[in-house]
Amino acid sequence: MRRDIAYTTVLLFASSPAQAQDAGLPQTDVSTYPSQIFWLGVCFIALYVLMSRLSLPRVAETLERRRTQKDGDLKLAAGWNEEAEKIRAQYEKSLAKAQSTAAATIATAERAVSNKIAEEQSKFADNSRKRLALAEQNIAKAKVNALSSLSDIAADIAADMVQKIADVQVNKADAKKMVVSAMKEG
Repeated sequence: MRRDIAYTTVLLFASSPAQAQDAGLPQTDVSTYPSQIFWLGVCFIALYVLMSRLSLPRVAETLERRRTQKDGDLKLAAGWNEEAEKIRAQYEKSLAKAQSTAAATIATAERAVSNKIAEEQSKFADNSRKRLALAEQNIAKAKVNALSSLSDIAADIAADMVQKIADVQVNKADAKKMVVSAMKEG
């Protein structure tokens, strides 16, 4: 295998075109250079025409279509963004309005509750005062009744004591006068 590579290398660098032609390498034959250059030119021109007339316009058209679609998508996205901003502004405006309405409703409800509480407290205070005055009157009556019954009881006890101690019969009315005068003195 190494001999074949070495032999081929020697043939490539051979000094005469005849030796190169014998080796099977026509592209190194100087006599075929004009036809090779001619066909190179023909192929180049044909490829150039095909590329410039068919392929490159299609590529340019595809790029233009993509750019147009991208620009359209960007414009559409910008429109949606503006619409979203408008909706957001309306939402924030309605939210602020709802919050202020809710605050006003809460304040009104608080005032109503405060007024109701004040009214109920006032009614309770009036009712309590009336009941307290009535209770004080009842206590005063009970005190007078208790004192009058106490004087009656004390008169009965005093009359019984005088009768048992001194064996003297005392009238209950006289005993009551004596007890009342003693209670007034102190």
